[in-house]
Amino acid sequence: MGARLRRVVGIPIIALGLTVAGCGQAVDGVAQPASVATAKPSSAVVAGSTDCDHLTEVLGSLVSDRPYLTEAVLPGSADPTCSWSKGPANVLSTLTASVKPQATDPVVIVEMRNGTNVIPDPRATAVDGVVLDVVAMALLTPTHSIIVNAIDPSVSDETKLDVAFAIAKYLQD
Repeated sequence: MGARLRRVVGIPIIALGLTVAGCGQAVDGVAQPASVATAKPSSAVVAGSTDCDHLTEVLGSLVSDRPYLTEAVLPGSADPTCSWSKGPANVLSTLTASVKPQATDPVVIVEMRNGTNVIPDPRATAVDGVVLDVVAMALLTPTHSIIVNAIDPSVSDETKLDVAFAIAKYLQD
């Protein structure tokens, strides 16, 4: 199980770290202010879209204190990594989320709940997933891998989990 876990979760976490460190290729160029209005998606949100503008709208107040949004796509990936920060050059205030479509057998998810580094959270069962604390918070569902991390020590693990579960709930709706 350990080798599978590293393969499934380890690569996105390493990639996420590189993006936070500025090693990703910016899609939108320099960080730009994001518009944050509500915690619920409006009719303008495309169902299931994981681009950063849509995720910003979905996350609402969870990222409203970080108005600068950078969307990056790592080499070899088609999935964006979204980074919200308090300023265009304020890397230390960054909260990052990466959502990757990934089919994970529900039987594997159930087995993973008995493993190490599991964060017991009742919301995981509600989305048929499991949360792992592996450098970042990783929420695996049968359809997606959602990785949330923050360099900012003021961002609690609970906030990271709130972000991951808000994204998972949005993807289920």
